Amino acid sequence: MQSLVKSITAAAVFVWSGNALALEPDPIEPLMETIPAGTFEMGSDETNNTKPVHSVAIKSFAMGKYEVTVREFRQFIDATGYEMPQQCRHELDAWMKDASKGSWDDNHPTTSDYQPVVCIGWTAANAYAEWLAAETGKPYRLPSEAEWEYAALAGARTKFHFGDDPEGMEICEYGNSSDLAGENILQRTANTSYVNFGGGLDGCVDHAGYSAIVGMYKPNRFGIHNTIGNVFEFTADCYHNTYEGAPTDGSARTDGTCEQYSLRGSSWHWKADSQTTRMGFGPDFVGGIEGFRLALDGPAPKKSKATKAFEADLKQAQTTQQKRWDRESYPAPVSGLKISQDDQMVTLTWDESADEEVYNYRVYRNVAKGGLFRQYADNIFTNSFRDANRLPGIYEYRVVAVKNHLQGNYSDAVVTLPGWTALPGRLEAEYFAKAEGATARGAYDETRVSMGLTGREGIETGAVMSYQVEVVEAGTYALKYRATAPRKGEGFELWLDGKRIGAATIAESGGYWDWQTQKSGTVTLPKGRHTLEIRSRDNEWKLNWIEFVPTKS
Repeated sequence: MQSLVKSITAAAVFVWSGNALALEPDPIEPLMETIPAGTFEMGSDETNNTKPVHSVAIKSFAMGKYEVTVREFRQFIDATGYEMPQQCRHELDAWMKDASKGSWDDNHPTTSDYQPVVCIGWTAANAYAEWLAAETGKPYRLPSEAEWEYAALAGARTKFHFGDDPEGMEICEYGNSSDLAGENILQRTANTSYVNFGGGLDGCVDHAGYSAIVGMYKPNRFGIHNTIGNVFEFTADCYHNTYEGAPTDGSARTDGTCEQYSLRGSSWHWKADSQTTRMGFGPDFVGGIEGFRLALDGPAPKKSKATKAFEADLKQAQTTQQKRWDRESYPAPVSGLKISQDDQMVTLTWDESADEEVYNYRVYRNVAKGGLFRQYADNIFTNSFRDANRLPGIYEYRVVAVKNHLQGNYSDAVVTLPGWTALPGRLEAEYFAKAEGATARGAYDETRVSMGLTGREGIETGAVMSYQVEVVEAGTYALKYRATAPRKGEGFELWLDGKRIGAATIAESGGYWDWQTQKSGTVTLPKGRHTLEIRSRDNEWKLNWIEFVPTKS
């Protein structure tokens, strides 16, 4: 644990400012609610790490109404000079980029002092709690997992504290997750989509593309806000893969090696999962969607002057933000999308919007059915679109209406018929006409949005993937292929029009994410249009592409 490098009194903080000493106010203590004592059934039978469901008796305690904000955390940094991480995983792409330059006060999602502080890690969150406890004489701390779940669900035994919400239409009243507002931001920032990713898109609008100013949504029955969405929250517990041996008195679990700590809740960048969901992260992991709130033994304390001043400023920030949200208006989804196609062209048509403020449309496309949608065409001022750059595989289009720079929800998808891949050249694995025993998913290989073939345990033994190929010139071609596997495997056979023409093994690459370009023998291809099949002879491997390279005569 990093030590605090300056000490302060509970009454005042003296910091050097220019050529004079400036008097800082008392530390801001969190706004809190008293949580009543009770017994509840902790966990769920839905996943292994939330089993076994077990009874926990909780003593009355106080819980922060909100996550700790940037403004509150700044006092800690100013007072102590605590050395914070300068690398954080906070920038968006197909998911989130690897760690890049960023810190608690300079990161991509944060634009307000009243958003939850992120890019901190468990270690700094715990240090903040210890500092505030020392400065106030009150034992502030991170909540235990049991306290967090008890306070978050507030007596409910449903997916969320307000109910199950299977259609995702109510959740935006209580928190922010992957919704239409977030989709607008994600497409604009990273040109990718929540559709077909991480649980998908909620059907409502929460207005926040990133984390929101704390307290912008309805609280639960205990008066606690933002236990759904906004940011994941660190707890005091050492993470274990199950609840076997977990405390039953509400205290934090501290046994084991404690290489990871339990993280609870959900975030603006995921479709919200059940409030029993849990995961573990190492104490030094630093990300842009993880924050924390505080707990305290006993009833909620009286508000200090600093806390009252913070509450008033927060109220003003919330009011200003709500006025901005109230001005937003999203157009209705596009209806009547239809598709027609030939070998060279795909034509889309749809019903014209009845909304007079809708002035253009955008077309979205993925590269394989079920894949992530990316914006493909913008500023379309009619209700039709022609695409001359069609792909060989089976893929989808969707269309949205645009109103005052905000796009509405997606139309229903339309699906192409399979096309033809010209050979010699590269055959992308996801461009199949039919596949059994494998699916197209993100490969994260040559680019973060590349696609490939995989399955539950890689491509299955016996899987068959069929492709429509057009051989421009008959000849003998050498095989190159981009694959990954945690072990050496039997690989695959190639069949052309029902006849076996070749085979290749798969070398161990090191793991499922360690892609490797491999080579095999040669195959002979006759000129013309054919059905090419890749038949898997093993499992636990993935394929990005196969390339047919002309051999020297």
